[in-house]
Amino acid sequence: MLSEDLSTMSYQLELGLGLCICLIGVAQTCSEGWIKHGSACYHMTAEKESWFDAMNMCQIHGSVLAYILHQEEENFIIGLMNSKHFNVAWLGGSDWNLEGSFLWEPYGDKMNYTNFAPGEPNNHHHNEDCLLLDTNLHWSDRNCDDMHFYICKKMDDITGNLIG
Repeated sequence: MLSEDLSTMSYQLELGLGLCICLIGVAQTCSEGWIKHGSACYHMTAEKESWFDAMNMCQIHGSVLAYILHQEEENFIIGLMNSKHFNVAWLGGSDWNLEGSFLWEPYGDKMNYTNFAPGEPNNHHHNEDCLLLDTNLHWSDRNCDDMHFYICKKMDDITGNLIG
């Protein structure tokens, strides 16, 4: 018996005595509303949320707020923002755990690439702990309760690894 599950592109050939030969392939496309870039899928929302609500919404959809690993990826995300005419969007970084030490949430991964604007992060009014990207190609810390558009990111690999 041959069965196919299109969501994971897995194929099973069941042989007698309960023996199963399973071949698993990696999906090469993203879900509707998501855009593929490299090994990840991105979704730019049309709703504004606080940083925490944005992270929660991404997690509901099996993703996280976008994290940026290098300049080329940042350029891609800026392009997404420009295509929607959005000037700013939440990213998945925060220093709410330790002021001045930004990490990629929700896993606490260290940032190996950053692009903060001059004078940022500055923790203005002592309540800016969440990472915002603007289309002027810079990052800044902002109040996590501010309402902004956001970008979700998920890997398209079958292992489910979110942070590379």
